[in-house]
Amino acid sequence: DAAAALPAKVVNAQPGEQVLDLCAAPGGKTLQLLAAGARVTALDVSAPRLDRLEENLARCGMRAETVVADALDWVPAAPFDAILLDAPCSATGTIRRHPDLPFVKDASGIKTLVALQAALLDRALGWLKPGGRLVYATCSLLPEEGEAQIAAALTRHPGLQILPATAPGLDPDWRTEHGRLRLRPDS
Repeated sequence: DAAAALPAKVVNAQPGEQVLDLCAAPGGKTLQLLAAGARVTALDVSAPRLDRLEENLARCGMRAETVVADALDWVPAAPFDAILLDAPCSATGTIRRHPDLPFVKDASGIKTLVALQAALLDRALGWLKPGGRLVYATCSLLPEEGEAQIAAALTRHPGLQILPATAPGLDPDWRTEHGRLRLRPDS
């Protein structure tokens, strides 16, 4: 759906740019970044899910560097022009497609997810070239996984700037007062 495809469009990958797709599997966003002409490193902690990404690359005749690693331990060889972090989250924003979600998940893991998201954000910000850009995305309706996460990153990283999200076909109703995107299941 549009929400799943939008983060890769917002990255605005340019031909030849080095882009990291962090938490990349199964690879839909990696394929979008490659189609824009970027040189993509696709990193994921799950080898079976990364195998699926590699199958998708082969099926589409595309190539990316794939890395099976824990992003909290991995160190890139060089900084990136752009990073897409589609962070692990509660998935509360997928309730339209998964109406059983409130019955199969509870809130017990939210604090752990929020801590992981913050750690991933901090690591990713350290891997950007000066002037590089990072797109942070979750499929969560919870502010602590979205707006609060970004506010905390701004506090931890002086000099970090938030730029208004732009992408072709972007519905103006999805933009918050601060230029960020907030899509809901009823959008």
